[in-house]
Amino acid sequence: RRVVSTQSTGENSKYALVGPSDENYEQLLAVLNNRLEDGLGECIYEIGVGDGCPDGLTEEDMAASTATLESLAGSLEADNSLLRERPAEEGKVAEFLVRKKPLDDDFTEVRVAVIGNVDAGKSTLLGVLTHGELDNGRGFARTKLFRHKHEQETGRTSSVGNDILGFDAKGAIVNQADAHSNQDWKKICSQSSKVITFIDLAGHEKYLKTTIFGMTGHLPDFGMLMIGANAGIIGMTKEHLGLSLALGVPVYVVVTKIDMCPPNVLEETLKLLTKILKSPGCRKIPLLVSSQDDVIVSATNFTSERICPIFQISNVTGQNMHLLQAFLNLLSVRNVYKEGDPAEFQIDDTYSVPGVGTVISGTCMRGSIKTNDTLLMGPDSLGIFKPIVVKSIHRKRLPVKEVRAGQSSSFALKKVKRGEIRKGMVLVSMNSEPKAIWEFESEIRVLHHPTTISVKYQAMVHTGSIRQTASIINMSVQHMRTGDKAICRFRFIKNPEFIKIGSRMVFREGRTKAVGNIVKVFTDAQAPFRGNKRDKMKPKYSRGRRRCKSYNDRVEASEPNDAAATVGPVISATSIPDSNRTGETTENGKQEKTAETPAPETKTSL
Repeated sequence: RRVVSTQSTGENSKYALVGPSDENYEQLLAVLNNRLEDGLGECIYEIGVGDGCPDGLTEEDMAASTATLESLAGSLEADNSLLRERPAEEGKVAEFLVRKKPLDDDFTEVRVAVIGNVDAGKSTLLGVLTHGELDNGRGFARTKLFRHKHEQETGRTSSVGNDILGFDAKGAIVNQADAHSNQDWKKICSQSSKVITFIDLAGHEKYLKTTIFGMTGHLPDFGMLMIGANAGIIGMTKEHLGLSLALGVPVYVVVTKIDMCPPNVLEETLKLLTKILKSPGCRKIPLLVSSQDDVIVSATNFTSERICPIFQISNVTGQNMHLLQAFLNLLSVRNVYKEGDPAEFQIDDTYSVPGVGTVISGTCMRGSIKTNDTLLMGPDSLGIFKPIVVKSIHRKRLPVKEVRAGQSSSFALKKVKRGEIRKGMVLVSMNSEPKAIWEFESEIRVLHHPTTISVKYQAMVHTGSIRQTASIINMSVQHMRTGDKAICRFRFIKNPEFIKIGSRMVFREGRTKAVGNIVKVFTDAQAPFRGNKRDKMKPKYSRGRRRCKSYNDRVEASEPNDAAATVGPVISATSIPDSNRTGETTENGKQEKTAETPAPETKTSL
């Protein structure tokens, strides 16, 4: 996909880099520049592959070709590094990684969602990768990633965590073996050409809502499925794999804890994993990565082919960790974003920072946003978009002046309270005319449901960073069961949202899950009528008045005319004979009963 072969430069193309003329040099420079632009700043250049002639170059020709490639890369402000050499018919063939140097604190960002069952070693692996220190087998590495006290105590992630791994232009890791701090993130980003952002998601079943939000709201390019070698494929592993396949996120598998797992158990785990990946639901081609050649083959064909690389690593001994790091170094951005369109920013979290004010974080979906830009933020509960001003922009804790499409960042806003913002809102350009949507149509397929789904069924809708309950108000079929497909019309319950046609959505409630695409939105749908809240809250009678009436009755009953401030026990009307009761009709038409018999002798004090 991103491999550049020299076969397009002439008849004897494998010798094109051996002492080229000025004209050929300019042609090679133009070809390399185009490849770098297509690969978003990087590509893999292959030397020694010819057009119509046997592959391979001699040592002398290979040295001359390598020098020419270094000169070409230097002219384009890029670096090249050798990935591998392999024997060929007439010598050797070499593959080089050509990557542009970072300019003005600008770097390529690749987002990787880390998923898998609880206790699979997700946070531990991220701690080893990003901090450069191996684990001690008792959870030392994961403590550097936890955000909350209860996570430290239980060892289980309950929120969406973030951590970064930086690579420079030559493919070397920038992260140093020290504790993370704000200054550390700035240092990593300023020295990196590519930054891998790990989205650490929760593995426990009760945090599935948070995991789905991380997969839809944070827009990951790839998914890293973690499996404990000793435990095998249990719990939420299949659930997370199915979620990734439903959202179209390419997945590679990392099997951890191979140092403590017996060989026969590891073999059974890999056999079951291979069977699941080859099943009709996945249709993947498993590839066990055991060498540098496997890393390059799997990385260059990962997104375009159905290959699913499988890594076997140990966080304690560091076995095969270098293969995983080399694979991450070669990953490229999968999602293509439009930079020339009007700006659009998706909000996935809000903060209140002392001394700064309200801060939002999210992903720029289209266009570019600069500091002091005025944008429309919304929709609120009434479907209104409000103008706001961007005070400052940070990318990975590094202050920048501009953020472009596809980059995640955080904004400080002027004169906006945190309570006015919620997850799922967007910032759009002032020139656009955004519409708040109450109703939309989606073509969905039910993955699992214990009974049937029909009209008026309500469940949680996840699309992008939007997470809200919606109700089905119309369906193309009468009922839906597991495996059925239909076009349904949904209506949000609480607030209108900003959604677009073609967005992926997940529809879930408990163990019920459905996925689909939004095919139509209804801009003319009105907000549901909920009545006057004050009328609903208004009591039918005044509680205070009732209290006063009850008090007055007791005071009247304790007048001096009645046996010196004493009152008799309460006697029900049914216990009085009819001859002793008289009735008076009140204004409401009810008969008021009064007792004329004298009070009993037994008296109690008020």
